Amino acid sequence: TGVLLGAIVAVAFGSQPVRADDCVIVRATADARNQTVSTERSKRRLQHYIGRKLNSFTAKSISTVTTHCIRNACESSAIVCRH
Repeated sequence: TGVLLGAIVAVAFGSQPVRADDCVIVRATADARNQTVSTERSKRRLQHYIGRKLNSFTAKSISTVTTHCIRNACESSAIVCRH
């Protein structure tokens, strides 16, 4: 059986001088038996975290989700901004 490890981190991302939005970079990781499963799990965890933990962002925009993998460990990330 594969070992499943996950962590979600929200890192403060300073407001850009051009925009008045408050933004955070959100990351979710997964480590499974193969890269396909890890990718799916990290994306699902990221969406879950954005939906449940950032619900105080009444109007929010989410950047394109990017996923990077090293062997079977994958990390998905996105920038979420409050308007």
